Amino acid sequence: MDKSQHLLEKEIAQLRPRIESEPETVLTIANQCAAHATQILYPEGMIQSLIIMSRCYWAMMDYRKGLKCIKEANSKLALLDNDDLLPEILHLHALHYWGQAKYYSAQQYWISALEQSALVEEVCIQIEALIGLGNVWRITHEYHLAKSTHELSVIVANHHRIKWLEGKARILLAWDHYLLHDYVDMLSILDGALEALNGHDNKTWEAEIWDFRGLALLGLERIDDAEIAISKAYELAERHSLTWMKAQSYISRARLELLRKCPLKASELLTHAEKSASNFDNGELLTQICFQQSRVAEEIDDYEIALHAFKKYRQHSAEILREQTARESNDRARASKRQLEQRANKLINRIRAQHEYDPEDHMSQMVSETYWWEQLILHKTELNESHHSIVVIQHSDPAYLDISLQLAHALCTPFDLLTRLSADRLGMIIAVKGDEAKKIFNVLSTILDIYPWQRQGLTQYKPKLIFQDVLAFPFTLEQLEEEQVAEV
Repeated sequence: MDKSQHLLEKEIAQLRPRIESEPETVLTIANQCAAHATQILYPEGMIQSLIIMSRCYWAMMDYRKGLKCIKEANSKLALLDNDDLLPEILHLHALHYWGQAKYYSAQQYWISALEQSALVEEVCIQIEALIGLGNVWRITHEYHLAKSTHELSVIVANHHRIKWLEGKARILLAWDHYLLHDYVDMLSILDGALEALNGHDNKTWEAEIWDFRGLALLGLERIDDAEIAISKAYELAERHSLTWMKAQSYISRARLELLRKCPLKASELLTHAEKSASNFDNGELLTQICFQQSRVAEEIDDYEIALHAFKKYRQHSAEILREQTARESNDRARASKRQLEQRANKLINRIRAQHEYDPEDHMSQMVSETYWWEQLILHKTELNESHHSIVVIQHSDPAYLDISLQLAHALCTPFDLLTRLSADRLGMIIAVKGDEAKKIFNVLSTILDIYPWQRQGLTQYKPKLIFQDVLAFPFTLEQLEEEQVAEV
């Protein structure tokens, strides 16, 4: 790579973090970078620039131009000697088809992105593709399938410590729970999203968390708490001109007014929502709005408006399903769709297996951090009936923890669980308590004490072990860290 190519690559890399906040500015600069890359015969720079331009159009909700850019990027891939950029290109195709409400096409590209991301170990695109497939299943009313796919995207993001993607996946998982009327779990999922996105300044996600929290509280009929959450979402949407969230918050406020028996106010808010959503939405939001308008009109005995709103609801619902129906109009297309679904399920099951087990080390009791904490809480609810204990292994050097993990796993039964709680801690739930648990703890302490660390080039202090009953153990990692600091 010569100097001019190196400088261009550096300039392109600096554009990515600015896409969400300054899409118009970044688009102009990326266009100039693409022209420069063509002049200096640097195809990778040209493709990278086109990818950034496509992402800018996505942020600006101009899906037609975004699709045009990414198709051009795809056509130039043959100029490279590797496929490293292919997963992102496939993902962007899917995003723009999703934006155009072409869900079948989006699904095809996300499945391809999932396959390609596994080949080049592009974990972020793998998670994004899982999120996208979950969204497709949500929009086609397969809510349980959407929920399981979004749960998997949370697990993968958590396993790889990609906090912002875990937060994004949790927000969409909360949406699935809302559609399944599971409001209590929805609140805890949103708490996890807020924690994962701590320090990540994305106002749309922050507004979505508050809006979904409000909807969950409405479902639980906690109207005053719901009003506070929905108001915060609306304030964020207004202050930062979040077009999507503005329409969504109008719908939530209308639901609130409907519960308060104020149908006229609800009708006014839904009119605002429809006006806002008609500028960018291709069906999903407008379907919700028109259905709510129909309900509100019935409340005030205006059946003519109710019928008109219901007709619009049916029209938008039909538009959402039009492409899918067209694709299924003959037996060959039906077979194609079945094969597509089978490919998606096969891929998802393979990814799930990878994160439930470690295929290289055969660590069958190694689980994700999220699952480990969930099981801990479950055992805590058993109170005195619980027969579990906790062992924590702590060290600042990950190399020590890698070996400790293998040694601890050798002592596990099928009823025990191991996980990485953080960069410097392992957690172990053992399915015994009292003297028997203490005996296992002592055996593990002895093993770690006599292990020849120096043969692995490790000459620091030995790992520290902590033993606690499941009921005495903290509820979160933060509480555990605070408790240890207090002890020191």
